[in-house]
Amino acid sequence: MVPKSELTAAEQLKWAWTHPGLYVIGSNEFGLADPQHPGSVSGIKCAVPGLEGKLIRSAAFSKTHAAAVDSSGALFQWGTGFAGNAPHTPTCTLKDASICEVAATDNFVVLRDNKSRIRVLSGSNAPNQLGSNTEVTLSFEPRLGWRESVVSMSAGRSHIAVTTNSGHVYTAALDKDGNSRGQLGHGSSTVVQPLQLHRIQSDLRFTSTACGDEHTLLLTNDGDVLGCGANDFGQLATGAYSSGKATMRELAPLPRLWKNGFLRPQDAYAVGIAAGAATSYAQIVQGEARRVLAWGRGIDGQLGTGTLTHMQGVPVVIPELSDREEFDEALQARRPLGLRSLITGANHALAVCDNRSNVVLDKSGASVNASPLFGHDVVVWGSNAFGQCEPGRRHRFAEPAHPPSLFTSTSGNLDNKLPLQAAPPQWIESAQLRDADSSSLPKKVLVEQMFVAGPDVTAAFLRSCK
Repeated sequence: MVPKSELTAAEQLKWAWTHPGLYVIGSNEFGLADPQHPGSVSGIKCAVPGLEGKLIRSAAFSKTHAAAVDSSGALFQWGTGFAGNAPHTPTCTLKDASICEVAATDNFVVLRDNKSRIRVLSGSNAPNQLGSNTEVTLSFEPRLGWRESVVSMSAGRSHIAVTTNSGHVYTAALDKDGNSRGQLGHGSSTVVQPLQLHRIQSDLRFTSTACGDEHTLLLTNDGDVLGCGANDFGQLATGAYSSGKATMRELAPLPRLWKNGFLRPQDAYAVGIAAGAATSYAQIVQGEARRVLAWGRGIDGQLGTGTLTHMQGVPVVIPELSDREEFDEALQARRPLGLRSLITGANHALAVCDNRSNVVLDKSGASVNASPLFGHDVVVWGSNAFGQCEPGRRHRFAEPAHPPSLFTSTSGNLDNKLPLQAAPPQWIESAQLRDADSSSLPKKVLVEQMFVAGPDVTAAFLRSCK
């Protein structure tokens, strides 16, 4: 059980470091937070039943089903879309120590492993493209090159994109709707053969991808951002809306990302991208400045500008996350502040800031750290209809706000709750991990708190760092 009293920053970090599991806030309509009571009101009380004490490698949420991979490579699936409406606990559907990452689409769970395999499993109890197969390994066309490996992937509602260490991007439709808006980046929106990965033809080299529901963003190693697919809300940054721009089938640089149009200033480049359902984000470095831009659908506040905008075809700066600095005592100078990570759900987002923490990473353990400890600041914004940004409230967050600690009760005065701190990497004795099977772990484990979001939910978990 999580503690009912409010925690200081130091207490939050120490609690997070020693309590593995998956902690979910937001909607429980489909049993994603508490599958033993689907449809009940969600709130942080304990880890998802069945995942207590487990270090999590990766987790992902769709609207009606979820999946998580623990540190041993066991895949767990749950949610009413997967298991039906009856009370249940996460089911272990596969054990494979090579699994690195999991993603969830409307009807599928997608796995990436350290052998560069992309495997698809059913995430839904509804009929789908897999037929009688329990698992399908996708083929690459053309095949991966010598020593070429898959390093990351992202997923939309019915399509995926994977990036290789050679800078290539492969995309695949998972069902007949997987290219309905040209989101695969091959220049058309015709129906393609599902469950086949095809390389995007480009002379550019890419470092990452981000998939919205029906659009795809690609980040080049030079810091440019390209996109394709649905553009109904301006999520491809084409400026003012027109029906002729509602679907962009050709992969192309985003026309309005930079002030000079297609031309990226010499001193500016993107270092990260993210996508919600119909919203896009980019982390930009220009000179010494660090900025976060948003564009696309913003009616729930997910643009983070303080306004509720139905559609936004020109990127806007999120003021609370841009042009910030902090004084670095070690350097005795001011340094720009950026983000460690930007996590997106369908209509809300969470950012972990890269403010300096005083946590000392030393294998002797947490005891070497001076008190008081503090970690990395966390902010949330966007839809909060189900408490996915802050339990106990239902209003939209139109600009980034500091949520209270996940590990507090939702009763009492919400305005006085201490803000959430993300726990940085730290060495912990495995015997200190609550409910964990320490016999299967090394004597000391390097762990870090991570976050993930999905449609109407946000979750935190403790990951073992390799």
